[in-house]
Amino acid sequence: MFHRRALLAGAGALPVTAAAQPRWPERPLRFFVGFAPGTATDNLARVLADAMSPMLGQPIVIENRAGAQSTIAGAAVARATPDGYSVMMGSGTSHGAASSLLRAVPYDAERDFVPVLRLGHITQVLVVRADFPAADLAGFVAHLRANSGRLFWGSGSSGNLITSATMLRHLGVQASMVTYRSPPQALTDLLAGQVQFMFIDLSAGIGAIRGGTVRALAISSDRASPNLPGVPSISTVVPGFQFETWFGMYLPAGTPAMIVEALGAATRTVLERPDIQARLAPMGFEQSLGTAAELGATTAAEVARWRVAVRDLGIEPE
Repeated sequence: MFHRRALLAGAGALPVTAAAQPRWPERPLRFFVGFAPGTATDNLARVLADAMSPMLGQPIVIENRAGAQSTIAGAAVARATPDGYSVMMGSGTSHGAASSLLRAVPYDAERDFVPVLRLGHITQVLVVRADFPAADLAGFVAHLRANSGRLFWGSGSSGNLITSATMLRHLGVQASMVTYRSPPQALTDLLAGQVQFMFIDLSAGIGAIRGGTVRALAISSDRASPNLPGVPSISTVVPGFQFETWFGMYLPAGTPAMIVEALGAATRTVLERPDIQARLAPMGFEQSLGTAAELGATTAAEVARWRVAVRDLGIEPE
């Protein structure tokens, strides 16, 4: 049994130990990410890994396994030995939407994982190319209605999908979805003119927005974004609708409680540091730390919410 006093409390703390059992961690950890580099989940994982590695005294390797609504990465962690070395950087996609967007998911989001810590959230942002013939949200809606059935939109994650699909349904407008393995791929095609609009997580889109190659027309949150002052909420045209992508850390089911607690304590310590908050804020990440139990409750609620949303929107599982 792991000793409770070994829970990490900050830099220089001792690893979890146990009599007649190996120290933890005694080798590198792997953070599994279900999206490509440059996405919100990936950016968060890399900031955490950089800060946590010195605390844990071991390297942390980022494993990007994009595709299939993050279930490739999720399956790798669900099947891993429950020893604390395979960590899932989960989100509302891997532990919420996937169970309804796919016909077959290679794990159970609740039974096959143990929640570690709820981390935070980020808004989605509606973007078009800089030369799009509408300068603001009202103009965009008018353009959509005038060109119903003739436009294409990109989706690289469940968050990209639900926001666009809900907006189009509310407006009574038709447009064709093009699916991508990850948001940056969809953004590349937006810039190339292959699709005309998309919602993208702010972390993945902020560079293009600041660079002036795309224009931000709306955010999916009902709260103003400090990174996009003056950009309205999509709720101004879809009353009552708001959506934020959330993030949580998971380990395989059966991982010893002391390892779960130690990893959670180290992660919380890092996220509460002002320097880390200063790194994450410009990426659009908003901290909303929650306990393991709260993450478990969030997972259950999101699985149920997506089941209803996919049914109501008439989305056919892949």
